[in-house]
Amino acid sequence: MKSKRAACGGIIAAWLAGCTVGPNYHGPPAEESTAPAKFKNGDEATGNWKVAEPADAQARGAWWTIFHEPELNELENQAGAANPDVRVAAGRVVEARALDRVAASQFYPDVTFAGSAVRQRTTNTGPKQLGELVGSNPFGGAGAAAGATPAVPGMKAPSAASSGSAPLVLAEQPLSTTYSLFRAPLELSWELDLFGRLRRNYESYRAQREAIEKDYQNVALSVAANVAVNYFALRSLDAEIAILNRALADRREALRISEERLEAGLTSELDVTRAKADLASDESDLFAVQRTRGEVENAIGTLVGRPASLVHLSTHPLSTKNAPPRVPTSLPSKLLERRPDVAEAERQLASANAQIGVAKAAFFPVIRLTGEGGFESADIRLLFNWQSRIWTLGPSITLPIFEGGKNIANLKAAHARYDEAVGRYRGQVLTAFQDVENALDDLHQLAGQAEADERALAAAQRSLLLARQQYAKGQVNFLDVLDAERTALADERLTAQLAGQRMQSTVQLVKALGGGWH
Repeated sequence: MKSKRAACGGIIAAWLAGCTVGPNYHGPPAEESTAPAKFKNGDEATGNWKVAEPADAQARGAWWTIFHEPELNELENQAGAANPDVRVAAGRVVEARALDRVAASQFYPDVTFAGSAVRQRTTNTGPKQLGELVGSNPFGGAGAAAGATPAVPGMKAPSAASSGSAPLVLAEQPLSTTYSLFRAPLELSWELDLFGRLRRNYESYRAQREAIEKDYQNVALSVAANVAVNYFALRSLDAEIAILNRALADRREALRISEERLEAGLTSELDVTRAKADLASDESDLFAVQRTRGEVENAIGTLVGRPASLVHLSTHPLSTKNAPPRVPTSLPSKLLERRPDVAEAERQLASANAQIGVAKAAFFPVIRLTGEGGFESADIRLLFNWQSRIWTLGPSITLPIFEGGKNIANLKAAHARYDEAVGRYRGQVLTAFQDVENALDDLHQLAGQAEADERALAAAQRSLLLARQQYAKGQVNFLDVLDAERTALADERLTAQLAGQRMQSTVQLVKALGGGWH
């Protein structure tokens, strides 16, 4: 018997599942999931691409530790705990999970207690009553006797032919009544999801919840990347400030020497004014770089969730000798699946697909099982007596007959929203490839630029040394020394800037690949 019941239950479950209307979700359309064979700016041995599928379970980890910067690690930890955008995204996750549970609750019956206590009086001045006699009262009691005077104006008196020994009953009784009514019922309502409306709706909410979780990951990744980008911008500015301070010391020494030579009659006032002009120009550049550093430091404070006034980061010039850590570019396409924004767009696509099923289910009847059971009495002392029990039970069905085209329009809108979600998913995938290619191209070009700048800096420093030696011997004028100093200073500052940009591009590559790798 149990096996028969189990078999019947399985058959019913399969039948109910088969009645779920709307398309089943099988991932993004194939034409929207295609990817190139390899990165344009990546290594040759990139590997083969495959259809992208979100890899939600893969851990990103603290990817910023590859830079071996303890202060950066501390800033990242602070940002993860206190960044306002991360907190907002975390709150949206909590909200989405609660709404997901609300959607799941629709599978269960609603049971509510609807107790009431009423004291009521009916009207005594209702519509005019004819007071027609309709027969005798089988329950006895005082009735209207034949020939009696009507109690209410307009009431017909009973005829002699209709009189009898039994009391008579009036067709309508216009007299008012005052009574109490106490009710203590439990009400039940349960929608039988025969056509999958609730299931599709839950699928949509579940996909929305997963999309919001991916959005949280995307916000956290963006914040972490912004902290790292600003950190290396700050360190690059520290290196520029150190270079300018050394240059200013050289400028002041050159000005002192020029003034001594002027007093000795070995040079003209022109050399002194030129030295003063270069000194003032470098001081102006230093103030500009320091102003920029202050803005970057304040931006980092906001990112880590602290007031800018309380953020004071120590000076730590970025080394121009150390190359950025190498991020492997021989990566299969599955790394793009790690991007939370792509995963979010895919989950939005799944939600839109489920909404098509919800719109289709609106064409089918809604069947509810409703019931009520409890106690009802005019005397509160007798309310919970067994004789006061009441109950009702029965199904209800709602079938759309004429909706003015509303259901058809909703279905068309659901299909349109799905097409929109497909377009957004495709756009997100294309943006992902663009971000990776941009980061790879930046790293490639910046590496070449840094190598060329190293050669230029070496030549400029050699030229400066020769110019100073020749100026000391009187073979060249002071303008040649100043030109050599300006060139060497510009090349040295560019070296510091390129070092920071290479670190920032490495951060952008990690972000483009989804925030880490195995």
